[in-house]
Amino acid sequence: MAKVHDFIVIGGGIVGVSTAWQLQRKYPHASIVLVEKESNFAKHQTGHNSGVIHAGVYYQPGSLKADFCKRGAEATKRFCAQHNIKVENCGKLLVATNAVEKQRMDALYERCIENGIDVSLLSQTELEEIEPNITGLGAIKVEATSIVDYRLVTQTMAEQFQLLGGEVLLSTEVTALTEQQDWSISIASPMERQPLCKLANLSCAAG
Repeated sequence: MAKVHDFIVIGGGIVGVSTAWQLQRKYPHASIVLVEKESNFAKHQTGHNSGVIHAGVYYQPGSLKADFCKRGAEATKRFCAQHNIKVENCGKLLVATNAVEKQRMDALYERCIENGIDVSLLSQTELEEIEPNITGLGAIKVEATSIVDYRLVTQTMAEQFQLLGGEVLLSTEVTALTEQQDWSISIASPMERQPLCKLANLSCAAG
């Protein structure tokens, strides 16, 4: 007989794992299961990127994207500090290589200031002092940009989810979703002849 859950989250990348963790925090008595087809978490996009914690340089001031990016970066760094995950506050340089890019850079600098991002405007001489291998007319130095190992972040979030009572099913690929008359949904995997579980709420973060 299929096991009944209140929530199921499909996908073991950072979106799926963080969603499952936050649901378990919000609904501590709920039965929540996280399903991932691979043998571990963050096997795809989450584990194959540059690991940047973005500052939100390019977003329109006052937009939801700008606010979400800033709050997300703060929350990510806070989570890492709480769980002893190394964050490298390396910053980044946005370099203007010609006069047109220099104008765009100046406008982008003003946008960063409006968004409350910690930046500084570098002259050509200051840029060469920081990075002599770069040729440019100037640069924006974004102090707030950092990098982190998102595979480790995701694994730690999964552990927190399980500590709260969440269930994890690895090496389990969802192959069918069937809506039932009682408004529940059954899911099935290749390893199961019968439906794997029934649920009331579904979140799909499978990529």
